[in-house]
Order: sequence, then structure tokens, then C-alpha cells
Amino acid sequence: MSKNTQQPVKRLPRRAASSAPAFAPHSGRPLDKLAHQVTSPSVTGGAAVVEDDFRITKNAQFSAKENFGKRARVKFLTEAMAVGLANVPASKLTKSYWNTFYCSTILQKKGDSLTGKYCKNRWCLVCCRIRSAQLIKQYAPVLQSWPEKHLVTLTVPNCSGDDLAATVKQMKAGFDTIRRSWAMQHRRKQRAAPLVALRKLEATHNPDRDDYHPHFHLVVPDLASANELRVAWLSQFPSAQWKGQDVRPANAGAAHELFKYFTKLVTTQSKERFIRLAPLNVIFEAIAGQCTFQKFNIPTTKEVASDEEADALAEELNIDAVFEWVQAQADWVDKESGEMLTNYKPTPQFKKFVETKIVYNSPQKKPMNSD
Repeated sequence: MSKNTQQPVKRLPRRAASSAPAFAPHSGRPLDKLAHQVTSPSVTGGAAVVEDDFRITKNAQFSAKENFGKRARVKFLTEAMAVGLANVPASKLTKSYWNTFYCSTILQKKGDSLTGKYCKNRWCLVCCRIRSAQLIKQYAPVLQSWPEKHLVTLTVPNCSGDDLAATVKQMKAGFDTIRRSWAMQHRRKQRAAPLVALRKLEATHNPDRDDYHPHFHLVVPDLASANELRVAWLSQFPSAQWKGQDVRPANAGAAHELFKYFTKLVTTQSKERFIRLAPLNVIFEAIAGQCTFQKFNIPTTKEVASDEEADALAEELNIDAVFEWVQAQADWVDKESGEMLTNYKPTPQFKKFVETKIVYNSPQKKPMNSD
């Protein structure tokens, strides 16, 4: 990655027809449907099941404005970040970043219900909040049934941005070797059970070294499985250090961390907090084509919308109001009446952060260690 210093971010003009991108806004397809590979579950092989998608099965209930005030805060940050990412030079994801810019821009209100279209991109904070909540709801009963559950972190040595995608693929291949080995031993009655786990892929950027840290977080049912998994991982990656592989009891809070974002958006350098666009783009490009959350040998069912809910989602008539996001107001606004949807007001500190701390790259960098 180039050693560019901080660069100004281009701003898209207000949503006039002449300034909109040449392509249509995102229509609400599944999360990264064309960007990650789905593995079909196998009864005997214990194959992974991709859980990167989420479904909007109900209209959002607008009975409490404070709840949508939180969503307005997230939208305020996401839109500014999306504009910056869309202006990263030569990014392969420019179109997807603009899709995020339009995410939930228009909300239709009918009674106490709101409907909108979501981009479902991994970097969209609006969509990530929804997906995280749904994953927690889906897997909370599983985690509660594991009284001795442990959190496992599996790492490899840091790599450059150019090597990040290949490193992630190597990690997943090594993990799959372990999974298949355990499944075979189980079929031969050499193990009591195949690998049972929830796994999340994460990648972070070190601004001082300008390198990247891909790693897995897993929750497994017991300490024995955790320790055995750590040993098996080090056999696959001898260059990884024992101290980098962490095993600890997983309380409810630690387990819920598994369902949060797959990278840290905010980094700290010299006691200042920034959102650095160029390193984030490197991570997002490297993760494209890789699922970030998977379950292994855990039976779960997804909620299916009822007929009444499906009818409500399809309803497009008799709309009481149409609200459009206005970044300058940090809120959705009814263009006919001027009414604001949430009356959210960002604090001066948060507004300053959004306006000044989303930067192209680190002001200063040190070369990556050769050893």
C-alpha cells in the first residue's frame, strides 16, 4: 500500500439528480451475495454454514423516537464514511460504497411502521446493527446451553496489505483441514464429536507498523475443545506463536462480541482517534469473497416471515409520509412538511469527529518490521 499522507475527502453534493452515481441505488440483495462463497451443509462432513446474510422480516416499529435516534447517529457516521471510501483511488468496491451511501436513505412511514431498503454491506453500520441483533437472537439459546463455553482466538503473524487476502485464504484452508480431520475421526468413532463452534473472521490495521492482523474468534462448548483446537492450529501454522493463541472462559458479554463488526473502524494514534479510509479499503477488498461468520455443526433455524408480515413488507400504498436522509440535518426529513423523523442532534464532539477524523490514511507511518 502506498505511503500517502492524509488527503482531503471529496464530498458528494446533496442528492440532486445530476450528482447521483450512474448506477441504481442498492435494491436490498443479500449481504455480499456476489462477494462470498456459500458452503452447503453436509450431514456427515460437518461442513460450515455461512451466516453472512440477514433478512428484514418486519417493518420497523416507530413507537419510540429514541430508538431511531440511535439509528440516525449511526447513519450520520456511515454516510460520511461511505463518501470517503467511495473516493479511495482505484478501489474495487466503489460501486458498493455508493450503495451504502444510499442505504436507508428513504423511509416510508405508515402508522407506526417504517420501511426502507438496506445495502447489507459489511461496512455499513446501519446494516451491521441489524445483523448483529439478529445473530444474537438466533444463537443466544445455543450459547446459553454451553455452561463451560470458552472463547478462542487464533492468529498468524501480521502481513502486508498486499498479502492480506492470501493470508486469510490460507487461514481458512488450515482451519478447514482441522475441521475435516475432526469430522473423519468422529465418523471412525475416534472422537466423541466433530468440531462444534461459532467462528468469526476479523482483520485489523496497525497504523504504526502499517501491517494487518487477520485472526479468528471462536466460541466452543468446553475448555478441552478450546485447548485441542489451539494445538491443532499451531500444527497448521508453526510460525504462529503460542502466546498469540488465546483461550479464556466466555461469559455472555464475551460471546456477544462474536457478532459485532469484523474490523475496528476507529484506530488510535498519538492519543487521537481516526477512521482511516485507505487501510479500511484494503481490509474490505481482501475480505470480499470470504464469509466472516460461520457455524460448525450447530443446528439452528432461521425465522421466516408470516403471511401478514410479508404483506406488510410488500405494502406500498397509503403511505403517510416519505422521509429522506439529509446529512446536514443528521436526520430523515419529510420534504413536504419539513418534519424531522427523530430530532436527533449530534453532540459537538461527535459532529467534529465525523467531519474531521475520517481521513485517507495515517499522517505518519513507520516501515513494517522485516523480521
